[in-house]
Amino acid sequence: MRTVICHFYNEEYLLPWWLKHHLPMFDYGVLIDHGSTDNSADICRQLAPNWRLVRSRLTHFDAYQTDLEVMNYEQELVGWKIALTVSEFLMSSVPLSQLESYLKDMGRIGCAASGMLVIDENPDIEASHDLPLPLQKHHGIDDNAITSQEERIAIGNIGLQPTRNRFFHNNAVGQYYPGRHSSFLPDSSFRVLNLMVFVYHYAPWNAQTIKRKMQIGTKLDAKDVARGWGVHHLRDEATLQNDYLRKKEVAFDFMKYEHARDAIALNCKY
Repeated sequence: MRTVICHFYNEEYLLPWWLKHHLPMFDYGVLIDHGSTDNSADICRQLAPNWRLVRSRLTHFDAYQTDLEVMNYEQELVGWKIALTVSEFLMSSVPLSQLESYLKDMGRIGCAASGMLVIDENPDIEASHDLPLPLQKHHGIDDNAITSQEERIAIGNIGLQPTRNRFFHNNAVGQYYPGRHSSFLPDSSFRVLNLMVFVYHYAPWNAQTIKRKMQIGTKLDAKDVARGWGVHHLRDEATLQNDYLRKKEVAFDFMKYEHARDAIALNCKY
């Protein structure tokens, strides 16, 4: 069995794309609602009636507690698993069953899916929910390809090292570092170029995206903010716009990258 676990809060804009994208890829999903006040839960019930929709026990996005909550659900499941947010779209240039066999033959329990930060090249062109989002918005930054800290600082708000990978695994739990982008398990650092995550933090770039980015600030745990975790959610609209423009300057078309192009062709079919 193959399962995706996702926690969300007021994601009615991205959820239709996200669910339609992942439903054909996974046998099962666990959707953790952090107290949404919009139509997110109804969208989940309508589009994924056979997946499990649960209410989070948490009132704030505490990094440690959120990771534990995800792993509690992982522990109930057998097979392959990945934990994503609604802004993250898993992309594979080969069938996942083929990738799973490859990892099993190597004696590995999983691999890292490479984070690809999507930047809206044409924000004036509104994305349609009638088409897969990666078909419409596929410019951005390959987070793992930028190794110079000076270059990462110049781009702004991408961290001093890659931080957008996700762990695809068949272990009982992911044993994650806070935020679930890496793990204590050695195979979490084994990147397979066939497997990527398109991260829609700056696409589609419109009022809905800016609103969803700013709303998370009200859900952060004070202890995490004091540690400097999640503070990117506290940026105001002017700062977000400046971040977007800086990243847009260095974005490239993922269609020029073989694995991304093949993944779009394979995964973007409703």
